[in-house]
Amino acid sequence: MFENILYATDFSESPFMLPCVGIIGKTKKIHLLHVIDEQNHIDPALFEPRMHEARDFLDEELNIERNRGISTDVHLLPGVAGREICSIAEKLDASLIVVNYHKPGGPAGSATMELIRNCRRDLLVMTLLSSKAVDQSKMAMEAYCTNLFRRVLCPVTGDPAAKLEALRSLTEEASIGSVTFLCFSDNVDPISLADSLNGIGLKGGVIMAEGTPRKEIVAAAEKTDASIIMLDAGAEMGMALSIVADSEFPALVLKHP
Repeated sequence: MFENILYATDFSESPFMLPCVGIIGKTKKIHLLHVIDEQNHIDPALFEPRMHEARDFLDEELNIERNRGISTDVHLLPGVAGREICSIAEKLDASLIVVNYHKPGGPAGSATMELIRNCRRDLLVMTLLSSKAVDQSKMAMEAYCTNLFRRVLCPVTGDPAAKLEALRSLTEEASIGSVTFLCFSDNVDPISLADSLNGIGLKGGVIMAEGTPRKEIVAAAEKTDASIIMLDAGAEMGMALSIVADSEFPALVLKHP
């Protein structure tokens, strides 16, 4: 899931967040992208040094220090962020788009919502909370990144097949600690779901929700100390938009190309 990553930056995140995209999986290629807003009449040449600095930082962190052998390149484009990010992700056949989320009202927040709605690529949304957690030291950063999937919360309103398949793939690329399914439908059999988790070698449990999705999901994430929330935009579009917009937990939003 994480071999060919498009990392879209607006330069507002912690610099320590960059290497996360090369640690969490079996990454082979990272494309750094910055989209220059068409309404922002700034010379693109002013952004080029920052992009190349970011690439040099990645090369040093991932290849020199960790000997990962990851290749990186830089893309600097004018346009509307959400549309351009999706377009180049499809052009490059990116397996994952990574963005740092900002609350609605700014271009970065709007771009994230646009990607959830209309882009057919899995999306990893890192939050300000996760940036703060990482921005302590290099040791803390690496520990955070390698444990990004230590406690996964999976809300479910219907068929959990997409999440189970994603979890199966993730077991080959990342270290997953435990998984909690939060079910909003009586049609989901908790025993069968728990057995499916055990079948792919994961431990965890199933919780039956009692209230509204947004409130229940945030409460469950806090109670289980979730490190990330996994959402299926194909089956749960409204839920995905709401949780990414309102919570401070990182989210992996699954799409169906």
